[in-house]
Amino acid sequence: MKGLFWGKYLICFIIMFLLITAGNVFSDAAEPRPLEQIFIISVDGLNYEGFVSVPVNNMKHMAGEGVMDTKSMALKVDTMEAAEASLITGALPEDHRHVTVKNRIETESLFEIIRKLGKSYVVIDGSGGKLKSFEDRDKTYFSCDSADSDEKVLEQALGVFNKQKPFLTYIYLNDCRNALLALDDKAYYETVRSFDLALGTFVNSLRKADNYYNSLIIVTSPRSSSPSNQVPLIMQGPGLKNNTRISNTMITDVVPTICSLLKVENPTGNRGITACDSLLLSSEEQYQSLYKWSASLKSDRVTAWSKYFELQDTLYQTIYQMTAIKEEKQSIFNFMGEKEQTINKIKSQMRAERVIYLAIFVLMLLGYGIEYKLLKRKFMLFK
Repeated sequence: MKGLFWGKYLICFIIMFLLITAGNVFSDAAEPRPLEQIFIISVDGLNYEGFVSVPVNNMKHMAGEGVMDTKSMALKVDTMEAAEASLITGALPEDHRHVTVKNRIETESLFEIIRKLGKSYVVIDGSGGKLKSFEDRDKTYFSCDSADSDEKVLEQALGVFNKQKPFLTYIYLNDCRNALLALDDKAYYETVRSFDLALGTFVNSLRKADNYYNSLIIVTSPRSSSPSNQVPLIMQGPGLKNNTRISNTMITDVVPTICSLLKVENPTGNRGITACDSLLLSSEEQYQSLYKWSASLKSDRVTAWSKYFELQDTLYQTIYQMTAIKEEKQSIFNFMGEKEQTINKIKSQMRAERVIYLAIFVLMLLGYGIEYKLLKRKFMLFK
């Protein structure tokens, strides 16, 4: 009995030791790593339909280690320059006014915030130069040939990152967009699959260099490319939850979410809101975030009502102008009717006058004929 007692005691001790050891291991594993770099990968042409129609294991695996909204709302804009500018500013095209390569961004962008923090950024442009206006100084902009594959552009981005170690690396890819424009569903789905494989190679390279778990990686497409206007938004990195699905996000929410992770104010002109349900926050931080969110919603409400009043004034002016045009049109029709009546009246008078003149002329001819005969008879008498 005594030996049995000590045996049970020893087993309990071993179990407690294992539990404590495992707790320490899990605690160390769960300890968040600091955010050391950010990668924003903009995949032009990637949409919700393409994302759910092909096996994209790498994107879904990254979403399993972070957060994902499969139906984030993209922007309906005419140019990729306008969409990309909205992604890095959180502003709408009418605010940032960057519509073509000839324009400059007129609102504060994420690039300026990074510079204020004393850090660097680079832009890897896979469009062949359409984002040249994003260049601010030497060695911040690298243009790739528009015919380069997404895999090749990601390889160049990784090379630039390994060489310069920027805090923010912004990457634009256009293979999906080119495939989408070809109007070939099979080719488009294959291109989405190819991008997913290239992303897997890119992520594996970061893992090997121990740069994955200290990086914030964002994959999305700011420009709408389908009738649903929905695109996947995947975010993984320090400060974000794991294996979490979020919803009702917009592309303009990317910048304020990054600013929350960096603990800085949102850029001026920003229209997005922080994706609070994606962040690892303490109770106090959640309260502060919700307070800022509420303040932002109040500001947006005032802005929305102001625009509503402007649209209402414009509508009333348009209605007034249309009424004035309608009255003027009716006045013209009435004038034309009166003019037509006057013309008909004048024509009737002219016809009557012609008949009278003709009758007078006929009477004059008859008088002349009668007079001629009388005179002729009179002169014949004298002969």
